[in-house]
Amino acid sequence: MIYLPLPSSAMPSRLFAILLALAAGTGVSQARKVRAIHIQPVDASLAKVVLFTGKDYAEIELPSRNLSPEVDLPDGDLTVAVLTTRPPAGQPLPADVPKFSIPESWGRCILLCFPDPTRKPLPLRIIPVNASTADFPMGQTRIYNVTGATVAAKFGEEVLRIAPGQNGSFKAPVEGFASYPVAIDCQFPGEKDPVAVCRTNWQNDPEARQIMFVTPSPGYKVPRIWGILDRETERKKDD
Repeated sequence: MIYLPLPSSAMPSRLFAILLALAAGTGVSQARKVRAIHIQPVDASLAKVVLFTGKDYAEIELPSRNLSPEVDLPDGDLTVAVLTTRPPAGQPLPADVPKFSIPESWGRCILLCFPDPTRKPLPLRIIPVNASTADFPMGQTRIYNVTGATVAAKFGEEVLRIAPGQNGSFKAPVEGFASYPVAIDCQFPGEKDPVAVCRTNWQNDPEARQIMFVTPSPGYKVPRIWGILDRETERKKDD
């Protein structure tokens, strides 16, 4: 399991540190692909950020609840700084600039972006997620619980229990493009009985990865569930 942060705007009483994996990408001969997503509406000033590898820059969009176009970062072990703008040539980076690491083994990644006003100068927590085929296969779903409740979910006969600030994964219980029943409940601290979140059917897409989020719904006790599909093709060395 990977721990993730609870957005401060959603549950001010709790903050979870989210830790995920990223596969980034630019390079000339070889490159890894990187996409990004922001789980809440983004201020216009944060619609894009600049990724700096120590040598190369790449601008990446931070769309709200949707995956950005891919950008390339070089292969190899990288430490990536996240900037609001590209600094003047020859100027050192600020000491408090946010950074994350990308292992050489990651061939592709997705950046999950969460609002965090306590972080300066960039009020975001950016978590890299390993989206290489070996780690996150096509046809698999990952669910991130960004609420203070425990999520209990049943997908076909597959059962997952996801604590606050954690994530879980499952492979669709059907083959091909077919639907399967889904039942998701949540249980808040101090409450005896769970609350139903949804009873529905989901469509399996064996040619895509699915990322789902359970997030607070402003004005409502029951959280909301939403997700995205990543249909991008792996570069051949990761197949």
